[in-house]
This record gives sequence, C-alpha cells and structure tokens, in this order.
Amino acid sequence: MRLSFAANDVDALFAELGQKIGSCMQINPTETMLNFSPHLGEGYLQRIKLSSGLQISIGHFEVPEPFIAEVSSNLDREVVEFQAFLSGQVKGGFLGLKDEYHVVPRQSKVSFRANRGEWIECQPCQSVIYVEVVVDISVLSELIAEQFEQLTEEFQVILKGRATDPLAITWEMSHATFQAAEQTLNCPYQGLTRRLYLESRALELIALQLPLRSSDNYSNSSHRPLKSDDVERIHYAREILLKNFENPPSLIELAQKAGLNDYKLKQGFRQVFGTTAFGCLHHYRMEQARILLEASCSTVTEVAQTVGYSSATSFSSAFKKKFGMSPMSYKLRS
Repeated sequence: MRLSFAANDVDALFAELGQKIGSCMQINPTETMLNFSPHLGEGYLQRIKLSSGLQISIGHFEVPEPFIAEVSSNLDREVVEFQAFLSGQVKGGFLGLKDEYHVVPRQSKVSFRANRGEWIECQPCQSVIYVEVVVDISVLSELIAEQFEQLTEEFQVILKGRATDPLAITWEMSHATFQAAEQTLNCPYQGLTRRLYLESRALELIALQLPLRSSDNYSNSSHRPLKSDDVERIHYAREILLKNFENPPSLIELAQKAGLNDYKLKQGFRQVFGTTAFGCLHHYRMEQARILLEASCSTVTEVAQTVGYSSATSFSSAFKKKFGMSPMSYKLRS
C-alpha cells in the first residue's frame, strides 16, 4: 500500500496522517495520538510538542503488507531529524534521487531533507518501534552555540543554512542512545514533570547522535544511503551465500561474484540486513538445522554435517548459544 502526503508544515502533516492512516486523538494541548485503522495495521504514532522548534515523535506499529508513505511537498521550515530505531526494518530515500537508506534495529539515523520530498517503506509482519526528535535548524544552531567546529563539515553546512543536498546517515546505536530512547518510550510522569523529563530526553538523544568529527557515536563506520544497484548486488550476494551454505565462498570471492569490493560488501550487509555476511550465514545454518531436527530422523552429527559443520561439538555449541538448548534436547522436545 502506498499513501502520499502533501502537507507543507509539521502540524498539517500530522493531521493529514490522521485522515489517511487512522483516528487522531488529542491527549492534551501538547500531545497527539494517531491510532492505525485495523485495515492498515495496528499500533500508533504519537507526537509530543516540547519547547518551540523541538518535538518528539514515537512510532510503534505493525502493518500486514508492504507500506510506503511518501511526503511529496516541502515543509515550511527546515528541520533535522534524529531517529533511534529499536525494532523493525525500514528503507527510504529522497524523491528524485536513486540512493536509498536502510535502517535496522539498534541503529541511529540523522537526516536532513533539504526541501525535498521523501519516501519510507515498512515491511509487513514486523513491529516497528522508533523514537524521533525533530528540531528546527535555528534551534539546533543555538544549542550548538560556538562549537560548530566539533561537527562534521557537511553538518556545519546544514546548520549554517547553506546545504542544498539532502543527508541521511545511519550507524550502530550506542547503549546510551538505546537507554535514552527506551526511557522516552516508558516515561512514568505526567503534567509538567512529564514535559520537562521528555525535553531532557530529547536533548540527550540529540547530543548522543550528533555527527561529530571524532566520537564514538559517529565514526567512519557510519554509512551513506546505498545506490539501488548496490542494494541489488547485496541481495544477490546473500543468495549466493545461502545457496552454498555448506561450503560458502570467502568474503573476497563473494564480493567478486556480486560485483562489489569487500569493503562495500561488509558495509552493505550491515546496512541492508543488520548483520555481517557471516552472521547472515550463521542464522541460516541454524534455522536449517532446527528444521532438520524437527522433521527428520537424522542424528545430530548428520545434521551438523548437512549444514556445513565438520565438528558436531562446534555445531552443538553454536546451536545452544542460538536457541538456548542443545540440539539433542531440541530434537527430543520436538
């Protein structure tokens, strides 16, 4: 399902969301809750206005079929979005550009639209949970004050109002960011205390996700949106890997077969699938082993060999770590 939105300010956009996605309920003067209509999915979007130019958006929903939301118009003011994804996978991009970004659980994303439209796609049957802080550029510039030099050059250009290109960068979420996002989701307070508490969490999430020149929360491991051709090559590499899971190619061989260099292959697997090529292979092997243990009379040693393990001991250790019990215990339970 694809829905298009054409509102040109944040208030109007949320109202349009309410009309097309579900029922909209005003909880109090600063908080609005949008519940999904049953035919679209289940869950909610919540918007919390804090101080001027600063707000939190919370999403917690699941859709039964692929869902694409497209915002085709420019907003009346330029904002930066700091997103912490706790669950679910999404992909998206900016209208008119081929590059895509992919976000998986426990990733942070910082984006700037540069007055471009944007689309976001959610996959079905998975719970998407995120906390997003939306802040006006003018407000963020005041928060940064005279410390612009600590930011990456491209982010300095954005805050100085000179950026003409959109930006979407993602990286592995820090533990501190995860905690701040969870605390935002589970705020125990009401009234004024709640507003001040959430405002402090919003500022914390900004601080923890700022693209700094040199820090733990933004490093050379962050990555740009992938080109659509590269995404296809990453998926092709996964197909090759899983078809040959008993005797998989090396990373260099896999990269060559997919038409990528090994660095882009490694980064691409993390960005598209949220894990390494080895992690993807390991998960597939364990799932195949689980199915074989449930459905066949094969011994543990035979299952280990079938999924590419030469040692039954190594296989048993990996299986127990994955499923919390030994292969034999799992087989007997089945």
